[in-house]
Amino acid sequence: MTSQLNTQSVIFEQPTTHKVEGPKGFSPIRLALQLYGRMSPEKAGRLVNRMAFRPSRLPMPSRYEYLLDKADSYTQLQHGSRTIPVYSWGQGPVILGVHGWAGAGIQFGAWVTPLVEAGYRVVLFDAPAHGRAQGESTDLFEMAEVVAKVAASVGRVHGILAHSMGSIAVARTIADGLQASYLVMLAPPASLASVMDNLGRQLGLGQEVLSVHLRLMEERFGESVWEKLNLEALSSSLTQRGLIVIDDDDTSISPDESEQVSNNWDNANVLRTRGLGHHRLLWSPMVIETVLRDLGRPVDSV
Repeated sequence: MTSQLNTQSVIFEQPTTHKVEGPKGFSPIRLALQLYGRMSPEKAGRLVNRMAFRPSRLPMPSRYEYLLDKADSYTQLQHGSRTIPVYSWGQGPVILGVHGWAGAGIQFGAWVTPLVEAGYRVVLFDAPAHGRAQGESTDLFEMAEVVAKVAASVGRVHGILAHSMGSIAVARTIADGLQASYLVMLAPPASLASVMDNLGRQLGLGQEVLSVHLRLMEERFGESVWEKLNLEALSSSLTQRGLIVIDDDDTSISPDESEQVSNNWDNANVLRTRGLGHHRLLWSPMVIETVLRDLGRPVDSV
């Protein structure tokens, strides 16, 4: 359990000029699944299970997409039958960005110039079925495998930036042997189980329907799936110095969940913000500046 002496909690307030974000595009799906669930909970649960492995490909953040054409290095890694694009900028210790579910590497575009100017090499990639990567479906275990493969391709990784469910994939990869000195988690969920519970609430799923989906998860990955992808538990074994960023207006991942993760990570400081929600954390100048101060320049941190 992280003591208050080891955790620095800083609250930045940003005026909320946009509507607070929430789940998008769920209303028609929610209604259809509710009706289907009344007719056949088993079939509805199997449909939910198929949907759970197919992330929506969100449009690239247009404000940063130009950076992909200006990357200092572009490579393609083969993961099974699929191609994974990997981009890097700058020279120096590697900072690896790991996006969340339905995200893309370029979501960390706002970090590229500040980190390069500070003396780091920034490496971004798209996980299978995300961004420009090939594939239609994936899962957190596969995302963790890809994190390890990308890390191995660039040499020693000094620091990792992880957003949302990408934090679970990173923690799994670290538990499986990935070395890194510094770690930032932006809006991390407590566990895959909590993510599934949240999905059930968002879609208004009955317990019978959700139980079918969870049963199929265990049949596919084993009953240990919930333990292996439990970030609250995995964080207790993290030895890296790091930072957890929690926004009190996040409606995608409960701030309480992120706080549970921080309570178990002894070497993590906590940055609390307001008005940024779940995604604006990714390009907030105040968040980037705080991480840069905490990370330090390479001469101070290597």
